[in-house]
Amino acid sequence: MDSPPALDHIIILLPHKDVLSPPSWLTDAFTITPGGRHADNKTENKLIVFKDGIYIELIAFIDDSPSNRKSHWWGDKDYGFIDWALTSSDPQDVEAVRSRLEKLDHQDSLPASYGTAQEGGRRRADGQEVKWKVTFPFGDVKRGEVPFWCHDLTPRELRVPVDKVATTHPCGAVGVAKVYLAVPDAKRSGYEKFYSALLGRQSGGMQAGTTGKE
Repeated sequence: MDSPPALDHIIILLPHKDVLSPPSWLTDAFTITPGGRHADNKTENKLIVFKDGIYIELIAFIDDSPSNRKSHWWGDKDYGFIDWALTSSDPQDVEAVRSRLEKLDHQDSLPASYGTAQEGGRRRADGQEVKWKVTFPFGDVKRGEVPFWCHDLTPRELRVPVDKVATTHPCGAVGVAKVYLAVPDAKRSGYEKFYSALLGRQSGGMQAGTTGKE
């Protein structure tokens, strides 16, 4: 991996009605970009896209249906922040991360690593198909404690339309500067070792926040 992974997007789960028609507490602050329905036909989204290429995904289970939540990786999540994703220039970068994680003593680190990539996609409102691969964590961690990976199969601009209209927000936001993780003091060392391996840094060299942008 030539450079550290970049933050790709942050995911917020909302009631379906709030994705279909975003409320004023969102629209007064942000420009909402149309998203689409995911290939599994269980969720759909809209986006808040920033000039740095990072975005916030506003996602909902279609019709708030319990059947759509069943067996879904976010099916047990309450509304609010549920997950976040990293990306890199090469999907094979995940192999290097996996290799570093395998070398850790998991008695002193988070017992987690990454599985195999899975294809995903959605159809935009204009009918355009968007495809990607996601690589999810596994182990004794909850979704959102550590990020998953997202790598585009179709051009990234189809998934993330970074244009002047989409990235001009009433609140003036232009990007995501930092991601802060709040962890129990007793587990801080484990998180530091995991994230140092994830980001390709020396253990103990992490700061309170990590940054990343395209």
